[in-house]
Amino acid sequence: MTLIETLDLPGPPARAWDLLAARGGALRLTPGLSVGDDGRGTLRMVIGGHAVTYRGYARQHIEEEGRHLTWTLSGKEVRGTGRAHAEIRARFHDGPEGGTSLRLTILVDGRGRLAEISASELDRAVSSTIARFRRAVAKNLGDVAPGKSAPKAAPPRAAEPSLPRTPATRVEVMPPIRTKMRSARPVQVAVGVLVVGVAALAFWRYRSRG
Repeated sequence: MTLIETLDLPGPPARAWDLLAARGGALRLTPGLSVGDDGRGTLRMVIGGHAVTYRGYARQHIEEEGRHLTWTLSGKEVRGTGRAHAEIRARFHDGPEGGTSLRLTILVDGRGRLAEISASELDRAVSSTIARFRRAVAKNLGDVAPGKSAPKAAPPRAAEPSLPRTPATRVEVMPPIRTKMRSARPVQVAVGVLVVGVAALAFWRYRSRG
């Protein structure tokens, strides 16, 4: 089966190339594909209403730097004896309004589950995978859907009136006032005078009786 798709992506071709080719984003963003550093991994697809998992490898071949490359995927059914092989040829072109036009030529062949389904079912399965791939790539490139504007920033909050500051009150603790105690000497003198007076009065009464 041969399928040709053209994906409109945001940003210039150099930016899309950096994501998909230089940084390996194409293999990382393909739905259902899990690939290790050695290029080996698994691909899970829904074909004819049934989920099929293939185990094999994925490779990237650069044909023309910044413009043309090919991805190759090949694997064997995890549950079954069937095999699948896909070759995706990608060409990066300048798109409208400074975007990227990514043209994909997809060739799929195999036996087993792939041979049991109709061409239309296989076409729907591959087209669904490509559509999900396009959304994932556009999201990573910072896409804004047509007709939608970037979210508006929230209006700045009005500054709340500041309450008048109460002047700080400085409390000083004054040292206690020490009162001088009066001398007890005048009291002693008064008592002495009183005693002498009483003694004089008693002596005078004694003389008058005699």
